[in-house]
Amino acid sequence: MRQTLLLIAVVAMAGCGKKSTPAEPVTKPEPKVAAKKPESPKPEPKAVAKIPANAFVNTLGMPFVPVPGTDVQFCIWETRVKDYAAYAAANAGVDTKWKRPEFTRADTHPVMNVNRNDAVAFCAWLTKKELAEGKIKAGEKYRLPTDAEWSVAVGLEQEKGNSPKEKSQGIKDVYPWGKEWPPPKGAGNYFKRLKVDNFEYTSPVGSFAANQHGLHDLGGNVWEWCEDKHRPTSAFRVLRGASWDLYGGPDSLLSSSRGGGVPVSRSDDIGFRCVLVGE
Repeated sequence: MRQTLLLIAVVAMAGCGKKSTPAEPVTKPEPKVAAKKPESPKPEPKAVAKIPANAFVNTLGMPFVPVPGTDVQFCIWETRVKDYAAYAAANAGVDTKWKRPEFTRADTHPVMNVNRNDAVAFCAWLTKKELAEGKIKAGEKYRLPTDAEWSVAVGLEQEKGNSPKEKSQGIKDVYPWGKEWPPPKGAGNYFKRLKVDNFEYTSPVGSFAANQHGLHDLGGNVWEWCEDKHRPTSAFRVLRGASWDLYGGPDSLLSSSRGGGVPVSRSDDIGFRCVLVGE
């Protein structure tokens, strides 16, 4: 099991498996095991994603669509390796851990091993770049989604609670794929024990059907950093959506389930998605 500072906001979860973690704070790292040997690249299934006609496509080829109930446009998929590579090539000193996952993945997979600070820096760079090039207008910017925006994007109704921690797992029997358990075949890229997909690790973005807002992978593939703190007095920041490497029982994969990590946390199951704010 790889070291990670990932937190699931419950004391214990039903079921067993990987990364079903205790409530914060997490201070004792899990023991390391030998890293997996790099695998030979395999032919990948063709992605099913189609860019919606109303999408704004930026200079990196990232498509954004409006989500009713929010004031932002969401990228329809998670930030890809190829997107982050452009940022790293343009900026000296970017941490190179994103290049060294424990398994092989292509440019169209979500970037991993990026902490929240990395994700924020990527958004700031992309904003500056596209303002200078005239692709976006003054007053527009890229950032991480808020916890509330992410909930709307995944299709949740009004949640109860004063913080993401209090809201976590508050709406039962609602998953990114619907209301059934276990998830049906093709529901997304989830832990292999669930047997719903053919990917050992991450999958290319857009490999599974979009939700009602045209967004892919709001469940599975990689956890996604959000803007908010897990609770007001915590250093932990919100993570949403679970990943290819999480299984802690039905509650852990609820649309309302939150994870969390300190801003410097890195893991091969954590990435991010951007939103575009402004006109």
